[in-house]
Amino acid sequence: MKKLILISFNLLLAVYSWTQGCVAIRNVAGISPDLLFENIQPNDKLILNVTNRYFEASSTFRGDKFITDTLVTNRIYTLNISVLRILNNGWSLGLSVPVSANSRNNGGDHKGFGTLPRYTTRSFGLGDIRFTVYKWLLDPAVNKKGNIQASLGLKFPTGDFRYQDYFTRNDSTKVLAPVDQSIQLGDGGTGITAELSAFYSLNKTINIFVHGYYLINPREQNGVSNLKGRNATPPEIINNITVMSVPDQYSFRGGANLQFQKIVLTVDLRYEKVPVKDIIGGNKGFRRPASITSVEHGVTYKMKKTLVFVNIGLPFKRNIIQNTENNMTPAGFADYLVSFGAQFKL
Repeated sequence: MKKLILISFNLLLAVYSWTQGCVAIRNVAGISPDLLFENIQPNDKLILNVTNRYFEASSTFRGDKFITDTLVTNRIYTLNISVLRILNNGWSLGLSVPVSANSRNNGGDHKGFGTLPRYTTRSFGLGDIRFTVYKWLLDPAVNKKGNIQASLGLKFPTGDFRYQDYFTRNDSTKVLAPVDQSIQLGDGGTGITAELSAFYSLNKTINIFVHGYYLINPREQNGVSNLKGRNATPPEIINNITVMSVPDQYSFRGGANLQFQKIVLTVDLRYEKVPVKDIIGGNKGFRRPASITSVEHGVTYKMKKTLVFVNIGLPFKRNIIQNTENNMTPAGFADYLVSFGAQFKL
């Protein structure tokens, strides 16, 4: 029973992916803990989770005010593969490996802000790998209806944070330079992740869960140019935004599941943020501090050794914090987010 309960939150926490629009935020997605609690047997040793995530960000905001849906379009697809190894005495280990295919279409990165036609830059490859150690805080044998779990992990800079593509300056000139921060494959920093989660079964049908995640990035800047092949302006030099920052990120998620035999319906609220200031380290460099609040709906189908799921997130509050460090620029956000995948018992 200890192993059965332990698995429940581990797999939920192991799944994550990059970005939402122009704002680089790491989001948690996947199968909820109470569902895993019922599906996985005590003798299971290894769990594989495969999650796909896609969104198109074309709604531009300045502050929390919508501007237009024509300035920039980011398309982000991430395949995340996570493996969980169950150990004794309430411990387990998780490894999460993302691969992304991203694109950014606009005119501002090329010929200037608000210009036409629009051009596309792309990135593809391995993202930042995360290794996490989990520990169940309450005795699983006694607390069968609910429990609390804490974790501590490392995020490694395995994703190419210097990814380059061509930017069009005029009809005959292109320059090769690092792509926008929003579609970079990694942030260039070795980060520390901390998580705390809980779930409780109200009855045979309704279960509730919460989850908090914080990524601490001690590195201040990653040395990669934010200028897209242009020369720095005096304000950019004064505000220290000629190179990219390595910002902290955090998210909170809470919701409920309704179970009807093999079908499970999920609804939850998600809050995500890139803060203006980091907990550890300096804050110089270009970042887009912002917050996103979303409602997420999902459906999961249970089989003997496999769970398949689809989640759709709908952001209803978006805010790009305006300050000199982000050069008072607007940012693009998604109007929807789709994640789908499967969990396998090996």
